[in-house]
Amino acid sequence: MRSLRWLNKKSLSMSLLFLLCFTLVPVFTVSTAFAATKTVPAGDVAALRSYLASAQPGDIIELSGTYNISDGTIATSVSGSSNNYITIRGTGSGATLNYTASAGNAAFHIKHGYYKLENVTINSNSNSNKGLLIEASHGFVTNVTVKNTLAEGFKIRKNSQYWLISSSSAQYTGQSGKFGEGFYVGDADQNWTTAPNADQSGYITFLNCSTVETKNDGFDFKEGTHHIKVIGADIDFQNTVPESTVGNNGMYIRANNVQVIDTTVKNNAGTGQAYRANKTTASDGISYGSNLELKAVSGVNLAGALIHTNFTSNKLYTDYTMTGVTGGLYASGSATATSLAPSSFTEMTWTGEGGDTYSTGTATNLALNKTATASTEWSATYSAAKAVDGSTSTRWASASGTNNGQWLRVDFGSSQTYGKVVIKETNYANITSFKLQSSSDGTNFTDITTGTTIGASKTITFTPVTSRYIRLLVVTATDEANVNEFEVYAN
Repeated sequence: MRSLRWLNKKSLSMSLLFLLCFTLVPVFTVSTAFAATKTVPAGDVAALRSYLASAQPGDIIELSGTYNISDGTIATSVSGSSNNYITIRGTGSGATLNYTASAGNAAFHIKHGYYKLENVTINSNSNSNKGLLIEASHGFVTNVTVKNTLAEGFKIRKNSQYWLISSSSAQYTGQSGKFGEGFYVGDADQNWTTAPNADQSGYITFLNCSTVETKNDGFDFKEGTHHIKVIGADIDFQNTVPESTVGNNGMYIRANNVQVIDTTVKNNAGTGQAYRANKTTASDGISYGSNLELKAVSGVNLAGALIHTNFTSNKLYTDYTMTGVTGGLYASGSATATSLAPSSFTEMTWTGEGGDTYSTGTATNLALNKTATASTEWSATYSAAKAVDGSTSTRWASASGTNNGQWLRVDFGSSQTYGKVVIKETNYANITSFKLQSSSDGTNFTDITTGTTIGASKTITFTPVTSRYIRLLVVTATDEANVNEFEVYAN
């Protein structure tokens, strides 16, 4: 009997142990799926290449300082996934990729989908044709400067779609003497990598981007490309004469469905126009070039005209301005656009990166892709950064089991004046009361205003406030806090 009781006790112990192990297995499996943050030591190019080669969806690769690159193109090796982008981020004041020997066609090549590239300078030093080459879909490029390329600065081609390029700059491109466009979408038909079909890169937004002394057009959108928005751009030729055989305009457009909003072209001493749109019949026999809208555009100190177009449909809103535009409103031979009141304008939208509304006339989302932190995060998939990435398909969620007292903080990087906030709880409307707060140091906060429920989208206006930081404090919530987008506007 004693041996039988011992056997029964042992069997029960083994059963409990098996049950405990079986219960813990799923927890262990989930924890190993969390993304990793990998810090690349300053100057360690080999480590950067290694981390890119072994990256997993959701990984964050942090860079700092300067990386002197003498062994060719830096390129991606692995795709991210929806809601789990692979992020390459310069920390602090940013990182510089400094090319000291030939990098061939491109200094940095995004060949895989679902990437974020942030806070990085790519200095080709005339060692690559292109600075940043994108041949993949779905991603964000934020605060990236490309300079001193032999040809184009930024190039997006090969049917690449759904990108938001924000706060980025192309500088001193075309060091070879031509083919030096700043931002270039698609390919000329004789160069289509998708031949015999057109390069249909599209659904791309350029937000608050700039060009400085490009050798050719500041922006160039080729035949076959489509659904492109340029908002808040500054195109400055710095009183130089751009090379004219390839293109010497602020923007050269042969795409379908293009909106240019709150954009300035200035200081072009050549004969090019600020905004040139040419209808083109390509080698596939299809005519490209229709549906151009120019809203709140301007030209300053130009030898040429503001506009030359032969598009099928052109809309010019009456809030355009010209200062020192020698060639007048329309160049010789240009069609005349339909004149419309600014109040009739509607910004294009689509589902996917870059598809949200970023401008109400001239308003810019000050929080977009800025540094965001939170009291807690459910996981890397639901980090604070998801609330300011410009996509309602992602979100910040506080940690499991939390509700009252959670917060989301945004650092503008410098003091900003703002008077409107838009909060979107697209997935889970759990917040029942909240405060908006401002701060100059990120620690001590002052209440701006209070509110109750939020829902799918709530717009809050108030007397303008100036601060570097803004915080959403969740006073009460029925469950975890979830914010799909947190937007801040000047007015």
